[in-house]
Amino acid sequence: MTKEIITAYKGFNVDMTCRGYQFEIGKTYNHEGKVKACASGFHSCENPLDVFGYYSPSGSRFCEVEVSGDISRHSDDTKIASATITIKAEISIHEMVKRAIDWVWSKVDKSLDQQI
Repeated sequence: MTKEIITAYKGFNVDMTCRGYQFEIGKTYNHEGKVKACASGFHSCENPLDVFGYYSPSGSRFCEVEVSGDISRHSDDTKIASATITIKAEISIHEMVKRAIDWVWSKVDKSLDQQI
């Protein structure tokens, strides 16, 4: 587990609930106890498109979140669990896709461009 601050993306039901927990935009939530991806803590994804594996693009709401405290990573995708989550802002499907493209480009090794 690592301690860092990460911008990530989270899906919600239409009423801004997730697994029976009510969230609000602009609020910060803290998890007491152990943090483990797929088991405990607040879950989100670093790659916006990974969120669609957990929440359907239709009938769901999506937000940019900031996560911190203890963080546990999932091995299959960019899903993470965190001790603290702040719900920053709701974003559209269009914005989720745009941010996914930006996220992928941020992972590209730009030093390869100079070798071509």
